[in-house]
Amino acid sequence: MKRKCVFAKKCLRWVLCLGFLLGGLSSQAWALADDSKQVMDKMTVTATKTEVDPSTVPFTMHTVDREDIDSQPTPFMNNLGEFIRDVPGVHVAQYYPWGPPWIHLRGTGYFIGRTIYLVDGMPLNPFLSVAVNPNDVEKVDVLLGPSSALYGPNASGGAVNYITRRGEKGMGALGRIAYGSNNTIRPHARVGDQVGNFNYYLSYSGDYSDGYQMKPLDGMIELYQRGKKQYLREASYEDNEYQNSWLAGKFGWESERGTSLTLSLNFNQRYLYGGQKNLILNDDGQILVSSLKFETPLSSIGKFKATFGYQHDDHPQQYTNGLSMQNGRVVLDPTVNRRRDWTREHTPFEVQTDFYLGKNNILTTGVFWSREKEKRTDHYVLSGTSSTSEWTTDQTAVYLQDQHMLLDDRLTLMAGVRYDHWRYHDVFIQSCDPQRPDEVKKHTTTYRGGVKYKINDNYALRASVGTAFWPGTALWFFQTVKTGTAWREANPDLEPEKTWMSDMGLDVNFPGTGTYLGATVYYGEIKDMVSYSYDENPYVPGGSIIRTKNLGKAEIYGLELKADQRITDELSLFAAFTLNHSRIADDPKNDGNQLRNAPDYWGSVGLRYLNPELFNAEALVRFSDSRYYDDDNTDLPYFHMDSYETVDAKIWRDWKLSEDLILTTQFSAVNIFDKEYATEIVYVNPGRFLEATVGFKYLF
Repeated sequence: MKRKCVFAKKCLRWVLCLGFLLGGLSSQAWALADDSKQVMDKMTVTATKTEVDPSTVPFTMHTVDREDIDSQPTPFMNNLGEFIRDVPGVHVAQYYPWGPPWIHLRGTGYFIGRTIYLVDGMPLNPFLSVAVNPNDVEKVDVLLGPSSALYGPNASGGAVNYITRRGEKGMGALGRIAYGSNNTIRPHARVGDQVGNFNYYLSYSGDYSDGYQMKPLDGMIELYQRGKKQYLREASYEDNEYQNSWLAGKFGWESERGTSLTLSLNFNQRYLYGGQKNLILNDDGQILVSSLKFETPLSSIGKFKATFGYQHDDHPQQYTNGLSMQNGRVVLDPTVNRRRDWTREHTPFEVQTDFYLGKNNILTTGVFWSREKEKRTDHYVLSGTSSTSEWTTDQTAVYLQDQHMLLDDRLTLMAGVRYDHWRYHDVFIQSCDPQRPDEVKKHTTTYRGGVKYKINDNYALRASVGTAFWPGTALWFFQTVKTGTAWREANPDLEPEKTWMSDMGLDVNFPGTGTYLGATVYYGEIKDMVSYSYDENPYVPGGSIIRTKNLGKAEIYGLELKADQRITDELSLFAAFTLNHSRIADDPKNDGNQLRNAPDYWGSVGLRYLNPELFNAEALVRFSDSRYYDDDNTDLPYFHMDSYETVDAKIWRDWKLSEDLILTTQFSAVNIFDKEYATEIVYVNPGRFLEATVGFKYLF
């Protein structure tokens, strides 16, 4: 049943007080400092897994820091993917509220298998990334180009690393509340500080809404009339409702000699009403993403790092007979026909040692191991039967990387190699014969290398090449389902994807005038490309059959452009543009088709004005060419996404009420001209989104 969010109403009464209550936990002297202007770590670890000066890295990497995040207009989808929409080479599509952002890198066009998601450097299933709330992210690193030699599978297009916030001196306590279109309420409270060798950060965030339709009924009726009947069943008959609550904590200790221990916790509970009576797409599911990291210097010869992660996802669902077309009329049958219990558990562990071979040479060695368990149980209410599928995936890897800086750090040479082995075992598929198929093993070796030469302080050239490998998922290898409405056909002969890509770039930087220009050209191929389809089920009206297969290959090339220009001390201009060509080749059916989710161009242009004594503001124009959802290039609404342009803006200011109390205010407008467009297959942007925020910050 559709329910009201009692928790959200309670938040309205106590969220502003929570920040002050938590702030009282510390008796340290305050220092007046805006947390959006904290000193950022100038060293990077995402592109190299070691601490090096970003200006020496030969790979294409972009960082979106907290100042960039705080300046961005607030989207209707409270989603981590929005942070990096304005990075060249990154195309973001939105999933509905319990799912992750669909982040497509360099025209590779399939986020599950070709983009690796990281939280604090640890890999995780993209669907678990929603455990991290945008308020709890310090910065985002985007590494473009095949990165399997560094991070393993799922990295054909690159890696996205969300680095969570930690307590800093002057952070203080904050409580605020936001209200926006679609009856959206977003409370937030947090406190953070550094006390001697210890630091802590605690946070609560909420996101509650019931005012828009994810899958508009008229659109699903149109698809039904044009032969795609399977999408009508779960159309939004009325407004959807979602309720998301997050808790985050980060606790750290660091000694004077550099030894440190950090515990990070990110928890999310979510409820998503499907827009029909009794249809619940996420029934108070819970996600936990956590890590424990230990680092210590090895005298002057290097550094040792060990990280253990634990990630858990519990995702209960409830389905009904739903909508059907009878005598030309849409009829709703709210009878519950299936309940699903869906759990995932992932435990990654990594040990890495950096050896300093002289002043300008770092040799990195590492071992990675992880175990992922997944279980799905469908309970068929009418028949009283159930069907269970479960499996375990073990991954083991060893890697080696060498970074060598020459000519007074003007020339950087880097090379890396990694060996990965996967074992899919303990498989039980109740609906298949045999129910316990034999285990499957996959293995590969991947490489990457790069060179960068700084001609002088203003110009630098770089080039890199890399390979990637994706073995697929156990679900595709083993599971055949012929019950319910969503059938599935296993494909044990599915071949792994193999990717290679090279790029060349030029960076132009004039700090005196605040000018930065970057240009990168890239070319690559994906062989034995994995493709999936949701075909209409001829045996079940309104049902679908999920199939996977290998296509020939994909040819990808393009140009990424980035520009930043300071106009005055307060005003700056920034722009990003990607020109991309992703086409399927050597395939009898889809030869010449555009790769799914890989438009031919996209980008943004923006102005940012920062004047804390007066006001701060940002305005953006964002645009994307049309794209297809499937590799067959089906020319239907929601399968062929139209091109779009949006205009977004935000204005904000902090008001100093006393030496230790600050009033924060902001107003955001996204999609100002109220354009409706497809964000992802059958899910629609609700149009203009306005949000106003007020809060108090206490400094100590």
